[in-house]
Amino acid sequence: MVSNPDGGESYRPSLPRRARRVGYVVALVAATALAQGTVGTVRVVGTFAGGVGGASPSRSGFVIGSPMSARRISRIQMLSATVGVGVAPIVTFSGRLLRGYLVRTDNGGATWRVTGVFPAGVYPWTTAFVTPGVGYAIDSTGALFTADAGRTWATVATTGSPLSISVRGHVAWIFVERCRHGDGAANGQCATELDAYDVGARRATSVASVPGDQPFASQVGPSSGYVAIGGVTGGRLFTTTDDGRIWRYIASPCSHGEVSGAIAVSPSHLFLYCGFGSTTLYASSDGGTTWRRRPSPPGGGFDAVGGSTGAYLWQFDTTLWESHDAGRAWTMVTGVKYGPSGAIATYGAHDAWHAVPGHGIYRTTNGVTWTLLR
Repeated sequence: MVSNPDGGESYRPSLPRRARRVGYVVALVAATALAQGTVGTVRVVGTFAGGVGGASPSRSGFVIGSPMSARRISRIQMLSATVGVGVAPIVTFSGRLLRGYLVRTDNGGATWRVTGVFPAGVYPWTTAFVTPGVGYAIDSTGALFTADAGRTWATVATTGSPLSISVRGHVAWIFVERCRHGDGAANGQCATELDAYDVGARRATSVASVPGDQPFASQVGPSSGYVAIGGVTGGRLFTTTDDGRIWRYIASPCSHGEVSGAIAVSPSHLFLYCGFGSTTLYASSDGGTTWRRRPSPPGGGFDAVGGSTGAYLWQFDTTLWESHDAGRAWTMVTGVKYGPSGAIATYGAHDAWHAVPGHGIYRTTNGVTWTLLR
């Protein structure tokens, strides 16, 4: 589930334990791609001149203030339509990480510069910043916090292995997987918990159980959000207004089919993808009290995101699809490559970005036409 009232990081269940499901969805929607919508266009701007800031691509010789090519950015979080932060891993040709950098843009992703350096061996794949200088970053092993744009980092205590992170107002949420034994995941001995932090804190102010394993999770307010739980016996939807201390059950239109994707763009506007093989999309504008069925979407919704009003939706299979009428109709956008993470960052109603390392950053300012920034 993705929540981007103003912008931020798209997040969903961690990939390793859902890899089989994702592969199935991709294969399924690829078969129906040619029958959906019309074709959009992509415009390419900018050039790439090899090493940046005097650094060779095979060395991590970047310093604070160095420019960073858009081709090196792997993840993006936008704080406004123009200002955002990103993660730039410098790797060898064999894929070995040399160093990871925190970078910033002030012009919508056209150019980037280094503001901080991650500790050696750390490659964050998700960020949750409140300003370009203050925020959190996670990888599968833990979480970090910075108050000086990445010049220094402090370790953040979590109750398990991070799955996703978000921030709304003064509260950050980290969903974690806590296993009883080292091999717990293989033996079903793991549970998902929600660690909540006041921004700046390095220990959770509260820890709450989540009513399901690795849910599609979304924070829509400082202490409020949703989790959508999959399951072959039927999907379930819950909401909280107190950082997970109490979860209220919401009747789900997926009660007879597994949840394959979910989007929450505000406390009231929700979208649920139900089932595999034949996926159905449902929309709610009243926090799940009532639901309206949409025509069959062009995919399972695992990578789906939405703008702040819920009018614009985007989702990947092997191709990018766009809807500007809350999922009633979909348009295929050609020319946009699928990045390793599949993550699309959004801000506002119809601005979106998709980073493809080694290729560049795709950006749209109208929800339809995408530009490749290099």
